[in-house]
Amino acid sequence: MSGMEPAHEKREAILATALVLFCERGFHGTPTSLISREAGVATGTLFFYFPTKEVLIDTLYRQIKCEAGAALKAGVDHEPAIKQKLCRVWENAITWATENPDKFRFMEQFAHSPFVSPPAHDEGMSHFLFLQDLVRDGIRERLIRDYDPGLLCSILASSLSVLAPLIMATPDPEQRALLTRQGLAFLWNGLAAHPDAGEPCAAAGRTAKKKRRGRP
Repeated sequence: MSGMEPAHEKREAILATALVLFCERGFHGTPTSLISREAGVATGTLFFYFPTKEVLIDTLYRQIKCEAGAALKAGVDHEPAIKQKLCRVWENAITWATENPDKFRFMEQFAHSPFVSPPAHDEGMSHFLFLQDLVRDGIRERLIRDYDPGLLCSILASSLSVLAPLIMATPDPEQRALLTRQGLAFLWNGLAAHPDAGEPCAAAGRTAKKKRRGRP
């Protein structure tokens, strides 16, 4: 890496390298000396941007959570009803996870880690509060079971944590599409006040078609 390289590129190189190494080796198995060497910067440069490894973890966590939250919310406001909005969120989540496997793995690995500070964790979760708002709207409209919204969102997040890797590990595109439809239908029927008896989620598959046609 050239010494004339802009500072922000060095910072981003450190973050990108740390992401891969933390996913591969964990927190304790990733010394800052290894991160700086793999990123092609001096150790002093790393500490200039990130005084401790904990600060580096917090920065990555905040950045990835912000990105994931924005990705999950994309297009939701254009959907006509609660069911379609939630299906869009779930489909967005699977798409983001499959397109960003290292970032998804990092979120899973450090979601409940003591190495992420409480302020960073709270800030990260703030990007997903819109999902609880959608669930509350669905409860008010008697479309979703009248359970605690936080509980329902936690169950959905846990289910997607299992669903996304399964889809990511499936090489056949048609089978991946089928798993997406079936998984989302199962999640909706577990959430709905009046289940659809296995009917696929209306939004599933439609977003992918729109993307292939170049529409948002």
